[in-house]
Amino acid sequence: MGYRFNVSCSKTLSENWTPTAVDCYMIGCNCSKCYLNKVYFQSQFSKCRMKETVIELVRKLGAPKEDCL
Repeated sequence: MGYRFNVSCSKTLSENWTPTAVDCYMIGCNCSKCYLNKVYFQSQFSKCRMKETVIELVRKLGAPKEDCL
């Protein structure tokens, strides 16, 4: 799938909802509210790509089920 920024996510990550992906979904993919962004990506040159993964998961599997939330 082509994204708005022409970025694709890992096939492995986009097969099931992980706890981290559910957390990202629950905060609306807002990196400023994410603890992982603050810990791992704040001073890095790399950027978190979880938003792309969450978009792909929603497209493929739909929103996470209640038991995942």
